[in-house]
Amino acid sequence: MVETITMKLKDIIRLIVLGMCGGTIYLLPYMKYYFFNQMVENTGTSGQALGYLVTIFAVACLFLLLPGGILADRLSSKKCIFWSLISTTLLTIVYAFTYRSYTFSLIIWFLLAFSSIFLAWPAIMKTVRTIGGERTSTAYSIYYASNGLTGALAGYITIKVYGMLAASDAATGFFWSIMVSAIANAAVAFLLLYLLRDIKETIEGKGGKLPTLQDSYSVMKMPVIWLIAIVMFCTYSLYVGITFFTPYLTSAFGISDEVSGTLSLVRSYIFMSLTPLTGIIADRWMKSTLKWFTIAGPVAIVCLIAVIAIGDDAGMIVPVMLLTMVAAFFVCTLYASMFSIMSECKIPLSIAGTAIGLVSIFSYTPDIIIQPLFGYFVDNKQYSYIFISLAVMGMLSLMSCLLLLRRKSQEFPEVVTR
Repeated sequence: MVETITMKLKDIIRLIVLGMCGGTIYLLPYMKYYFFNQMVENTGTSGQALGYLVTIFAVACLFLLLPGGILADRLSSKKCIFWSLISTTLLTIVYAFTYRSYTFSLIIWFLLAFSSIFLAWPAIMKTVRTIGGERTSTAYSIYYASNGLTGALAGYITIKVYGMLAASDAATGFFWSIMVSAIANAAVAFLLLYLLRDIKETIEGKGGKLPTLQDSYSVMKMPVIWLIAIVMFCTYSLYVGITFFTPYLTSAFGISDEVSGTLSLVRSYIFMSLTPLTGIIADRWMKSTLKWFTIAGPVAIVCLIAVIAIGDDAGMIVPVMLLTMVAAFFVCTLYASMFSIMSECKIPLSIAGTAIGLVSIFSYTPDIIIQPLFGYFVDNKQYSYIFISLAVMGMLSLMSCLLLLRRKSQEFPEVVTR
């Protein structure tokens, strides 16, 4: 009994460390989201120029996800993550010395796609699944909770460092703010090196074989993969969409920036830190992440439809705030556990990296499509279009989950590794 508890504690610690990896490795690529004004002021560029950096990063990631997943299935996951963190550390240091050159910034953000996504993303997701075993929903929820809290803490430290040093010299403050990210990546890299067991060793230790290239390509022929991709695309669209509750409440109901900012922090970090609880519910009591999706999804859809029906009635501000918070909470639980669907759908662990890379191409396209589209709706105060789109996404995800549950009674196609 003691050994079992100890092993569980070790697994939780490893998941927390992996979450710290995910929370630090993306600090620089998405720095503009929490450090926007400081970047504009010190780099001498515009907000649009900073947006182009993220666009270059996102587009490059789309082309790297599948080949990165295929390679991650053949390489040491531990080494993939470690060297990704180290290379991101080096790129961050280079940026600290060259941030005044926009050309260098474009090159660095392009290279960040290789250092932070190419091998790191599928390797991290695959490792979380391996550690989770039969409790993948709980494992992914712990990962995302740690990820979000680490990112929030690092972002807070970055801002505080700038505030302390920029008063006397803005350039010095900005330099050391960037170095916070470099130090965080390096520290987490060596922490991971000490604590993480390698997936490649785990698979070979169980008598398994590493997949062939043919095995990896056969993932694309699995119908279940495409249903999972739809669920993840819709779920991430919902997750991106809940960030637009902030401008909606401010514009339509006139709540203060302070209140809306507080609600945003609760949605982004407090709710995400609570997702391990729903992960436990999905694993222990429901025995299925898909079943949790068929409960949490409809709750979010109903809340969105209610917000649409209420409109901008000033007398309904409190119910609307509650509805947005309830919807956001359940969307966070869906987002935190969506990758555990692969385990439930019996995607072989040996080709999990390829599968993760493939579905991630679709699941993260909302960063390229949904963000500018919803931004247009916000500029034109067409918030109802945002919520209608999100409700439709929720319904499409629900239908796909029901189809996957229907297939669950049948044998999912698996690759026979030679």
